[in-house]
Amino acid sequence: MADADDSTPQTHCKGTDFVFYTVDDIEAGVQFYRDTLGLSLELHNEEMGWAEFAAPPTTFAIGEENDRMPFTPGADSAGIAFAVDDLKATAERLRDDGVPVRMEPVESQVCQMVVIEDPAGNGVVLHERNDGTHGRRDPFP
Repeated sequence: MADADDSTPQTHCKGTDFVFYTVDDIEAGVQFYRDTLGLSLELHNEEMGWAEFAAPPTTFAIGEENDRMPFTPGADSAGIAFAVDDLKATAERLRDDGVPVRMEPVESQVCQMVVIEDPAGNGVVLHERNDGTHGRRDPFP
């Protein structure tokens, strides 16, 4: 592993290509992320058990556990925070729709967030920055 100040890293990661969760039911996952959270479905391969959604500036994907996807659903080994415009109203609507709320809304000096669960039990952070921005900021503060 290279030191933090090493000018020649062993590996150069350029950015995030996608973030993913493993799910135990691809159809329930697609319905949740597309219909409940409103993400735009870009690819849905039922045979592979894989789906991709637009989540600018990156892609969010879900896939069923298999030989090419050796991750266990619901193990909380990954996470994602989706930006929303009105966190409190969004959290209330999702709760009313029966979506499990793992962590009630909390506020900090820079943001507010809530953690809900998808049908596979993965925690999903819904996040609203107090300044109204979303996505990666360069340079990141």
